[in-house]
Amino acid sequence: MATYIKDDICQTEDMRKIFVGNIKLDATGEELKAFLDEKVGEGSVAECVVIPPKDKGRPAKYKIGFVTFVDSDMPDELFLQREKLDFKGVKLEVKRAVPKTDTSPGASEKSKKLFIANLPKEPFKEDELMAYFTDRHDPKYGSIDRIQLIKKKDENGTHLEENKGFGFIMVTSEDLADRLAIQHRNFQFKDRKIELKKSVPVGDGGGYDGGYGGRGGGRGGGRGRGGPPRGRGGGGGGWDQGYGGGYGDSSYDSAYGGGQGGYGGGYGAGGYGAGGGGYGGGRGAARGAARGAARGGRGRGGY
Repeated sequence: MATYIKDDICQTEDMRKIFVGNIKLDATGEELKAFLDEKVGEGSVAECVVIPPKDKGRPAKYKIGFVTFVDSDMPDELFLQREKLDFKGVKLEVKRAVPKTDTSPGASEKSKKLFIANLPKEPFKEDELMAYFTDRHDPKYGSIDRIQLIKKKDENGTHLEENKGFGFIMVTSEDLADRLAIQHRNFQFKDRKIELKKSVPVGDGGGYDGGYGGRGGGRGGGRGRGGPPRGRGGGGGGWDQGYGGGYGDSSYDSAYGGGQGGYGGGYGAGGYGAGGGGYGGGRGAARGAARGAARGGRGRGGY
């Protein structure tokens, strides 16, 4: 049986917490915990919190919750059973919770593509970077499909061996992309601190993540899709500017939304708002939902 490296971050709550949607109004936290323990293994759930909808003048259909497992692989074990998660007659919606500390708008996006930055510019093989990830991730939960290092060009447009310092990682599942974006948001590779984030198109300038890959501007560029302006850089968005959208198929209406102490920035009509607060997160929650992710996004980890 293969043994995989588990970095210290794997023991943190961020790596062990999931968001659960479609919880029936009459369900209790104890019932949900027992159901998930049955699916993943007795004693798998360390903490289970079910949050009732806020009273916004109209009835809500479901409750939501946050579940923390005892091990960082247990969420992935649960995701493999996603089609069998029928709880009290309704299929649960499960995904990793976005950590409260991850304020990048793209953190809440569905994606199988990640953007990696601050790589060494001196030549190295994609296989070296691939080995870093394959040493740490069991392929039964998803695998790295391809790594693309962006190369410099000479005056004739011919690719050189020298790297531009960034690239892209394509994976086989959105669940793996969610995990990588948390586990490897910052990591050490060849004596450099590497950054890894979800990669989605931003702005109208084309390309991904603005100043690194797109035609439309530099770091700190203009307005991203659905997000507020962030600085006065180029016009096509910068390194992970506003992303708007997200998990837009949510049935959780505005009974969860906004207000002081909203749940992760408010669960607006389009999804689980990706605003800044976390449950009980203060006044910034409603503004985060309205400005950055009124149409979608996952609830942030934290109650």
